[in-house]
Amino acid sequence: MAKGWRQWGESEARAVLEELARSGESEVSFCRRRGIGRARLRYWRQRFAESDPRPAFVPVDLHSTVSKATAAEIAIRVGDIAVCVREDLDVEHVARLVEALMRRTRAC
Repeated sequence: MAKGWRQWGESEARAVLEELARSGESEVSFCRRRGIGRARLRYWRQRFAESDPRPAFVPVDLHSTVSKATAAEIAIRVGDIAVCVREDLDVEHVARLVEALMRRTRAC
């Protein structure tokens, strides 16, 4: 085992994934700042997705230097659900939102 590396428990993994979601950072920047491997996050995200079919809450930061009136919007449709988001939102946030919607439609 590498020095400084230790295995996560489920509660620690959930806490880190929640911190990532609240941070508004991209996965790359979050991992770099915390010294965490992206593979570790992907492993736990996938493990929780397989064990929990409920859609995850995906926070979206609406505070931006671009005003809502000038930001272009895109519509994303997953099954019978449509979501409109500003085009300038973080791609990682939008991807997590789409993944959560896809899990929800598969669970129904």
